[in-house]
Amino acid sequence: MRHFGRLSACSWGVAGVLLATCPAAAVEPRPATFPAADGLRLAADYYPPPVANRGPAPMAILLHGAGADRHAWEPWIAPLHEVGFAVLALDLRGHGDSATTETRQAVADGRTDVFRHMQDDLRGAYDWLAQQPGLDRARFALVGAGLGCSVAFQYAAKDRSVDALVGVSPVLNEHGLDAAGDISQITGRKVLLLAPEDQRDAPYTLQQRGRGVEVRLLTEAGTASRPVSVPAGHVAEAARFLRTAVGDPTATVVYGSINSHIYHQPESAWVERILPTNLRYYSSAQEAESRGLRAARAGPSSRDPTPEDERPRRRRSR
Repeated sequence: MRHFGRLSACSWGVAGVLLATCPAAAVEPRPATFPAADGLRLAADYYPPPVANRGPAPMAILLHGAGADRHAWEPWIAPLHEVGFAVLALDLRGHGDSATTETRQAVADGRTDVFRHMQDDLRGAYDWLAQQPGLDRARFALVGAGLGCSVAFQYAAKDRSVDALVGVSPVLNEHGLDAAGDISQITGRKVLLLAPEDQRDAPYTLQQRGRGVEVRLLTEAGTASRPVSVPAGHVAEAARFLRTAVGDPTATVVYGSINSHIYHQPESAWVERILPTNLRYYSSAQEAESRGLRAARAGPSSRDPTPEDERPRRRRSR
């Protein structure tokens, strides 16, 4: 097991990608462990919001590529921290400190089921992060590299509370994940893709399939012995892109369920009946509607929420 007290000057990411080439300012992580949605124990590093933040901080979850781990993101932490994000860098199942003998072997064997269950990892990471103090759950971003891009796209296609995504060297169809199909379902969000010139086909295909997708090509091409690097300027640009995309805190937050296309006003009786693990936050009704949600009918008698979204009802004492 590796332990890091401070960030190193640079860190390896997905195969063929160096996630940054710049020295990073020291930012202290807080090791965290929590269960995935299916109960598997996961490891992560949490970087609380900067002390200088005014008001609640936006949230970002970072997803590494195949064969890497959460330490691949070390050079990205300081730029994200500088623009105000609280950051959770996650070890996906079968990788780093989240790996068991079984899941590590499943990844090595290329079993598609272990990659599909990475959605459970991201669900568990969100549940843990959303409980931390000083965070704004209505401002939420994902950053992924390679495999992590595909996991992020699949998740954001279902969880419409994700405000923005950054992907490094995305792939189209790998490990049973259909990035092109998933990105076509992501509406009302901003997406930035970074990739080297010699890997341009994937990001441009995703741009055509998605909406609001920007592409930045890196001029340096990689080889088997010399990987592609993401220059410091692009890392800083990605951090600024996310900060602009999530916006500022608002007083117009509305609520919904990850399992429903309905949103609710804060005073709605339905909000208290949505299971905490399903509850999601949107900065405004307009934001929710831009992502395909519709307003709930008035009153708790509405049948808008699905039964699995509701908390178990308690019997009233007489």
